[in-house]
Amino acid sequence: MSAKPRISIITIAFNNASDIEPTLQSVVNQDYPAIEYIVVDGASTDGTLEIIKRYQAQIDDLISEPDNGMYEAINKGIGRATGDIVGLIHAGDRLYSNDVVGRIAEKFRQQQIDAIYGHSVLVDSSDRVVRVNRSPEFSRGAIRRGWMPSHQSIYMRKSVIAKNGDYRTDLGPNADYEFFVRHFYRYPLRVARLDDFVVRFALGGSSTTNYSKLFHRQRIHANCWRINGLDPPFYLIPLKLARKGPQFIRGLIRRLGDSRR
Repeated sequence: MSAKPRISIITIAFNNASDIEPTLQSVVNQDYPAIEYIVVDGASTDGTLEIIKRYQAQIDDLISEPDNGMYEAINKGIGRATGDIVGLIHAGDRLYSNDVVGRIAEKFRQQQIDAIYGHSVLVDSSDRVVRVNRSPEFSRGAIRRGWMPSHQSIYMRKSVIAKNGDYRTDLGPNADYEFFVRHFYRYPLRVARLDDFVVRFALGGSSTTNYSKLFHRQRIHANCWRINGLDPPFYLIPLKLARKGPQFIRGLIRRLGDSRR
């Protein structure tokens, strides 16, 4: 890919009036010119759509209609994308810097690759960094050991997604992991790491506040391998829990501190 690739960036939103504007700004302020920006709103009722429309001149495709969840919304965006490459940035999260899409594009332009990923940071409501996620160089062995990059740091050729399939809408919050295993492990993609930060994502709660739910989710992750005709490694769940353990402990300490204020 020698010419500048066109990159489609998809933002999904539903009742995100309190935090969508920084997300929109992080995309429209990119210095890379060949961006197609698609926003998929699930018929918000809290003023989200009115905020989105402030940026309508810089949005190439705006969809606002009811949907059956975030992965159906993402699939809608992918279906409308006309770019060579597709990436995601959800409402409430932000691209890390104003030049990151240009660096992603340059990586695709210079190398014959199907997908890239990068580093990310997790921030709290005060925009303080609470965790830094530095991704290693790509290897299928790392996936077998439970590694997965921050999903919104992944950018893929649309032709690859069209060939290997969209997100499954029947797996709830585990659809991103199944998508990752299917695309990055089951199929022989050409994958590269962008050794830079791609996304700032907002602190969530469900995966860090309930360890029993976390264990249940890892069991579903193991099933995502079976869905793809793969045998999950016997050590997958223990290693994934070990990766999540420090995150769980930090979340517990933070909540205890907040309860004492």
